[in-house]
Amino acid sequence: MGYFPKIGMRMVKTAVAVAICFLVSYLSGGNDRPIFSGIAAIICMQPYVEHSVNVAFNRSVGTVIGAVFGLIAASLSLYIPKGFEYLQYLVISLTIIPVLYTTVLLKKPGASALAGVVLLSITLSSGDATPLMNAVNRSVETIVGILVSLGVNMAHLPRRREKDFLFVSGFDGAIYGEKIGITPYSIFELNQLLRDGMAFTIATERTPASLMADIGMIHLKLPVIAMDGAVLYDMKERRYLACQGLSKEMTERIETFLNELDLHYFLNVVWQDVLLIYYHDFKNEEEKKLYQQLRLSPHRNYVYGGRPEEGTVVYLLLVIKNEMADYVTDKLTEMDTTGELLFLRDKSETPEDYCHLKIYHKNATKEYMMNKLLETMPQKKTVVFGSNKNDVSMMKVADLAFATANATEDAVTAADYQLRGGGDSIVRTIFHLYEPLPWQSLPKELKNERKR
Repeated sequence: MGYFPKIGMRMVKTAVAVAICFLVSYLSGGNDRPIFSGIAAIICMQPYVEHSVNVAFNRSVGTVIGAVFGLIAASLSLYIPKGFEYLQYLVISLTIIPVLYTTVLLKKPGASALAGVVLLSITLSSGDATPLMNAVNRSVETIVGILVSLGVNMAHLPRRREKDFLFVSGFDGAIYGEKIGITPYSIFELNQLLRDGMAFTIATERTPASLMADIGMIHLKLPVIAMDGAVLYDMKERRYLACQGLSKEMTERIETFLNELDLHYFLNVVWQDVLLIYYHDFKNEEEKKLYQQLRLSPHRNYVYGGRPEEGTVVYLLLVIKNEMADYVTDKLTEMDTTGELLFLRDKSETPEDYCHLKIYHKNATKEYMMNKLLETMPQKKTVVFGSNKNDVSMMKVADLAFATANATEDAVTAADYQLRGGGDSIVRTIFHLYEPLPWQSLPKELKNERKR
């Protein structure tokens, strides 16, 4: 059975706006069909209210431009002798040039289409009305459509909002799908909720640089939890608000040990709100391949050579075989008498016999940085969405935790509920929790109702 997308709210609002235009025309005793107010209502309906305001202003400017040139063209057509009607069409066609050029001069290219529509509506109208009356009537009708569209888009039914929740979602495997990324539906709904004041952020294993490339058009206002919880990063200001890095002494001991084994490693250092990645001569093709893949990003800064004394060492990354990863982990654990280190492995981007081994500070967890963020916010309750083992720490301490349909077993175990899907299911659940209807206790997205 084929997939049929749902009827969106923009479609419904557009239909309502057109219906109101018809009603206004009927109640005002309009003699013509309200074609042009309906056209304006359809053209001006935008996904976001702030866009609708800009579009409404631009289209109003376009209406005036079209009316002025339409009046000129219609007036000139009155002097064309009978039998030479084709000259009227030539005048109208040529008038389109100054209409479009004027919108460009005024830096309102978005008004071009409606300006052209108004021009044609005035010059091609039949009846006994004078060109001036045609210009006034069509302009008023079009502006009515613009204002109705803007009013409908700004109207919202009153709903209770749960302002005490901080919503946190994992990224890869959760809100971001490997094949489809973040869907347009999720982007639109999240932006609407963010505009209404919802507290939402993302917790990811990625660096901020990698996140920027794929986060799409989501207008995040809160800092993101990145690098498995090692940093709190402000996407708008491009600043690291908090870093949980390794101590200078421990970093030196790790480097000495790895150099003795003749192992290459990427050293990630935050210095003056910039992430610098230091590297040396590669020891295997996998780490070289990783470097060649990532160095092209404009958000990453690779530096060949030794690290500076300044800055915070966030983590070390090794691309090595599984047996060597075991050996390095065991030996560093023996050296770590104060329990400072945290080891994470990832095999999703390597051959079967290799892995990415990351060495962090023990407090570099999503749970730790989520609590750090909460300290700066009025919200005191957390709702977490996760899909993998790196999300488990914050899921366990959340007031309410959801696992995606494809979540790992440990993430499902840590969750209160499991969803039926991924990114879109997360967004629909957030919507139901943030703006619940009076009869809703839980969203319909749940796969089960298994409590922890």
